[in-house]
Amino acid sequence: MVYPDFSKGLKEVDLGPADSFTKFPSEVEVEGDDFYLAKGKDGVLRLLSSLCPHSWGTVYLEDTCFMCPSHGWRFEYYTGNCINGPIAQMYTFEVSARNGHLFASIPERK
Repeated sequence: MVYPDFSKGLKEVDLGPADSFTKFPSEVEVEGDDFYLAKGKDGVLRLLSSLCPHSWGTVYLEDTCFMCPSHGWRFEYYTGNCINGPIAQMYTFEVSARNGHLFASIPERK
């Protein structure tokens, strides 16, 4: 995955049928990049980048949180907020449901 460049705008991508996501967080691949689909305690769906916002390492699922192996930062499952370090958050993208599918707005790559 490349660093999210928001200067080029956002595009909407289809994540697939909403009923195909039965466990959260769920691993999702979009255009060759890895993400996690998370569902907050408030019921809100979020697409979280698998990139650590600090060192660009790949964040992976651990038992109770996301973890960056590069420096040990942990991020909570629902919002991607850092829970053991500075004020930081995984890159988060809005998700909406329409016609039985989930859609996310992610940065353009052009």
